[in-house]
Order: sequence, then C-alpha cells, then structure tokens
Amino acid sequence: MQDVKRKIEDLKTVAEKLEIEIEITNLNDQEFQIQSGYCKMNGKGLILLDKNSSLQEQSDVILQTLKNFDLENIYVASWIREYIEQEGDK
Repeated sequence: MQDVKRKIEDLKTVAEKLEIEIEITNLNDQEFQIQSGYCKMNGKGLILLDKNSSLQEQSDVILQTLKNFDLENIYVASWIREYIEQEGDK
C-alpha cells in the first residue's frame, strides 16, 4: 500500500511539471456518467480520478495519460520511464 502511495506521489509530481491538474472526486455522484481519465477543461489539462477506485487504478489512469506526453526534458522517476518504455515496445 505504501509503495502505491509513493508511486502516486511520483506521478503527481510529473503531472504537475506538465501543468496537468489532478482531481479526485466521486464520479458516481454525477448527473451523467464520467469515467476516470484525462480531459481538457478551459484549455488546461486535467486528470479526473474516481475516489472510489483503488490507488492502483488511480495510478494506472495517471500512467496511461503521462505516456501520451513528451517526458524527455523533465525529471521522471526511473520506474515511470521504464513503464512507459515497456508500453511503447508493445
């Protein structure tokens, strides 16, 4: 559990450098169905995470978003870079 929390902190740091805001909210409580994921709101990047999903699921959503961005010129924890490179090889 502690490991996943640390990974989420690493991911949040990278998202912050990319100027992507992360918001954790209850997505089951909306008038229309919304899923966790990346979107643009008022021209700014936003990752919505369902507070009812596990930390691992939240981590996966952030990772899936980050792999779509150029991370070449920013510091990224080595485990994130390895994950993204593995995904790129698939």
